[in-house]
Amino acid sequence: MKISLGPLLYYWPRQRTLDFYVEVAASPDIDIVYVGETVCSRRHELRLEDWLGVAARIEDAGKEAVLSTQTLIESESDLKTLRRIVETEPLRVEANDMGAVRLLAAIGRSDWIAGPTLNVFNPTTLALLSAEGASRWMAPPEMAGDNIIALRADMAATPIETEIFAYGRLPLAYSARCFTARHHNLQKDACEFRCIEDADGILLRTREGEPFLTLNGIQTQSARVYNLLADLARIEGNAEILRISPQSEHTLEIAALFRAALEKRQTPAEAFEASQRLMPEGPCNGFWYGHAGLEQVAGEASDDAPPLEHALPPSLLQPTSQAAPSGRAPLKTSLLVEDATRSVMPGENHARHAGVHFLPPALREHLAKQLLKLRLPPFTVPGPLARLSTHLPQLPPTLALTSALNLAPESFLPRTALAPLKGRHLCVCVTDAGLKLDFTLGRHERFYPCNPETEADLTISASMRDFIALALREEDADTLFFGRRLRMEGDTSLGVLVKNTLAATEWGASPRSA
Repeated sequence: MKISLGPLLYYWPRQRTLDFYVEVAASPDIDIVYVGETVCSRRHELRLEDWLGVAARIEDAGKEAVLSTQTLIESESDLKTLRRIVETEPLRVEANDMGAVRLLAAIGRSDWIAGPTLNVFNPTTLALLSAEGASRWMAPPEMAGDNIIALRADMAATPIETEIFAYGRLPLAYSARCFTARHHNLQKDACEFRCIEDADGILLRTREGEPFLTLNGIQTQSARVYNLLADLARIEGNAEILRISPQSEHTLEIAALFRAALEKRQTPAEAFEASQRLMPEGPCNGFWYGHAGLEQVAGEASDDAPPLEHALPPSLLQPTSQAAPSGRAPLKTSLLVEDATRSVMPGENHARHAGVHFLPPALREHLAKQLLKLRLPPFTVPGPLARLSTHLPQLPPTLALTSALNLAPESFLPRTALAPLKGRHLCVCVTDAGLKLDFTLGRHERFYPCNPETEADLTISASMRDFIALALREEDADTLFFGRRLRMEGDTSLGVLVKNTLAATEWGASPRSA
């Protein structure tokens, strides 16, 4: 059985990352190495060319290198990178979304790997991916061992390798929002790349102190570490590859323990016991046994092993004196949601970047509070002024908008990505100001006013205050949209295109990053 090292899920400094893979290349215990950015395209310490260089070093060391694709494709720039990856031969590619599958199948590649986020849970799906060229599949981490074994039996006639997630924090979900940025009271597109400060993500705990989740940018992970070392006796013969997910410390020591257990130099129980001092948090293996993922189940070491036992962490079973909502059971695991969303003195970030980090803490806190007052206050355009503007020509404010858009440099507002807007009627409606600005993208990538009497392909509506807050980066479009403060009517795919293009733009001189 082979041991693989999964893609690096965290954001580490460039040199640390390169040094890590030098050690990986020299390790005798790892056979396959997955490289590439799979979580967030804004992470730019290593570009695609750098990852290709890492892959070359891995292959020079006699190991298999695989280039992993991003899980959540959000912009045209993400798609452009994806196209480059699938066309990179002879490296094998791990497809982590169906867009990658389609591109790989379109060029006839038959050597790619179906990644864990494709959610393969039945033989029909796996047979479809195999027919499209997949030669290996990574079982979703939450898939029970019995289900993997049954699926393999159904696919016995299909030559496809099975890889199992055997060690690491479980990747539970991906979101278009960045919870690490929110934790620091920053917007996603002005995140200051804060996730580079947390080599293993940000650990969240319940009010009772139990580890609960880990924030890793747009990815949510388990707090406990999935560890199947003690369960190798049941896994052997039911998979070809075991995957270890990198952690900031002791990754290669963990790989050595897996190798020792596979080669019978240690029993699985001994290797598991030795691994616990190397783990950032306590172990879990509940998913393998079809239980809740955070459980640690006593596995079957032999045929005469005692029955399986499982238990939630004791503190999760103890009642509390917390008052419960009427008609409901007492709340026990009232989670520290504010740990994920609280601000760490919102103004403190601005104070630090203003060069006052050397000041005494009390004075720094006072300055931070004063800076908070600079945020845009709530306001509404006065009714009389709004009623007046509805009777005035809309052309002058529309010309002001289109002129501003035309003056924006390509680096600020990339015209190429906005090409699908050509000839489409767009309308910006400032709801409390009585303004309707109708315009289009015309020849030579320039914006022009258009006839307000024709029906708009896309209408974007918000208050004056919310449009200004968007421009100042005090609000993001997702927050306004889900709060029903920003509305899109008509061809919403155009709205998504605009939002994603702007999200992929580097705002080097935005007010919030100045």
